[in-house]
Amino acid sequence: MKKMLAVLAFCTLLCFTFPYLLGAQTTPDPALVTAIAAIKVIDNHAHPLRALKEGERDTEWGELSYHTLETAATDPGAEMALVPFRLRPKSPEFLAVWQALYGLPRGAVTKELPHDVVQVKRQVMLEQGDNYPASVLDKIGIETMLANRVVMDRSLPAPRFRWVSYADALMFPLINKEVRKARPDLVTSYGSLERLLKTHLTDLGLSRLPPSLEGYLTRVVTPAMERQKHGGAVAVKFLTAYVRTLDISNPSVEQAKRVYDRYVKGGKPTAGEYKTLQDYLFRYISREAGRLDLAVHIHTGFGIGRYFDVVGSNPLLLEPVFNDPVLRKTNFVIIHGGWPFAKQSAAMLLKPNVYADFSAIAFLIYPRELSDVLRSWLEISPDKVLFGTDGFEVDPNMLFLNWEEFTCMGTRSARQALSLALTEMMRDGEITHEEALGIARKVLRENAVKLYKFETP
Repeated sequence: MKKMLAVLAFCTLLCFTFPYLLGAQTTPDPALVTAIAAIKVIDNHAHPLRALKEGERDTEWGELSYHTLETAATDPGAEMALVPFRLRPKSPEFLAVWQALYGLPRGAVTKELPHDVVQVKRQVMLEQGDNYPASVLDKIGIETMLANRVVMDRSLPAPRFRWVSYADALMFPLINKEVRKARPDLVTSYGSLERLLKTHLTDLGLSRLPPSLEGYLTRVVTPAMERQKHGGAVAVKFLTAYVRTLDISNPSVEQAKRVYDRYVKGGKPTAGEYKTLQDYLFRYISREAGRLDLAVHIHTGFGIGRYFDVVGSNPLLLEPVFNDPVLRKTNFVIIHGGWPFAKQSAAMLLKPNVYADFSAIAFLIYPRELSDVLRSWLEISPDKVLFGTDGFEVDPNMLFLNWEEFTCMGTRSARQALSLALTEMMRDGEITHEEALGIARKVLRENAVKLYKFETP
C-alpha cells in the first residue's frame, strides 16, 4: 500500500511539473511574439554614428579612448579569443541582421559576403546622406534612440535621436600622473577626459580652471550641464567604471575643497585625495542633474578591455548614492543591468528613483539567458525596466560589423527574450495574456516615455 501511494504521489507530481519543464524549452506564445514585433521601441542606450562620407570617421560617439578597440584590428587573431562567442564575425546571427538591414545575402552565402555587405552599406549611406542614421532606425523598428555622444549632429535630429551627454570630464578636473602610472592601460582614457574638459572650458569662455572649488562648481560644472540641457540632453552618462570603481563615498564640501584648492594650480594629489574630490563631484553632478530634470545613466557591469575591473562596476556599490536623501529628486538608470550582477540589480529597482536597462546584454548573451534576467526584473518591478541596445562602433575598418549591426541584433534579441520571459510568466499563472502585452509595451517604450517625459503621437 505504501509503495502504491508513493508511485501515485510521484505520478501526480510528474503531471504537474512535466508541462512546466516542457514549456521552459518551447517557443514563446505566437500571439505575444506578433504583438511585440509590432511595437515601435525606444532605445534607452546606444552610440549611433553621424552620417559619414567616404574616408570620414566619427570620434564623438564615445567620451573615452577605447584603446582595446583601436588595437583589435592590428592583431585580429589574438583578439578573437577575447570576443564573446555570439559576437564573432562568423556568427550565423549576422546573416539575419544583414538581411534585415541590407537585403543580403541574396542566395547562397559565399566568402565574399563581408565585402558585399560593405559595398552595399556604402552605397546606402551615399544614397541616404544625412538621413542614413534615421533610415537604420526605420528598418529595425526603433522610434527613438537615446544617443550617447560628446556632441550631436544634424544627421541625428530630435525627436528620432535624443542626446545623452557625458559627465565624467567634469568629475576629473585634476591631472594625476600617479594614477596613470598605476593603470597604464587607462592613459588614453584620462587623456580623453582632459581634452573634453578643455572643450567645456572653451565653450564657457574660460582659459583655465577657476582657482577655487566654489568657482569650479558655479562657473564650470553647473553652466556646462545647463548648456547640455539647453542643447537637448535628456540625461547625463557616467563611464566612471572604466577609470575607477563605483564605490562613491560621501565627503563634505570642506574635504573636497581642500583637495581642489590645493592641487588645482599643480602638484600631485594622492589616489585617496583625488577620490575624495571625485566622489564629491559625482554627487554634485547627480544633484544638479536632478535639478535640471536630467536622468543619470551609469555604466555598470562588464566593460570593454582586457583588464576591465568587473567587480568594481557592481551596481550594488551604488546603493549609498541611491539612498542619499539629497539625491531623491534624481532618477538613476543602471545601464547594461549590471551584468553579470544583473539579478542583484533587481533589488535596486525597489528604490523609487532607480531604473535598469538591458543594453549590451541584449546582444552579449543569448535570448533564453536574457529572458531569465528579464523575468527576475519583471517579477519585481515591470515599471522600472527599459529596453536598450548599446549599438556602437567596433572598429572603423570593419564596416560590416558596426553600430547598425549591433543595434539590429540587440533589438531582435530583446524582442525574443521578452517574449520568452512573458510567456513563461503566463504559463506559471503569474500574469494574463493582456497583462503580458501591457508589460511588453512598458518595457519597450512606455517606461521611457514616462521617465523622460517624451511627447508621443
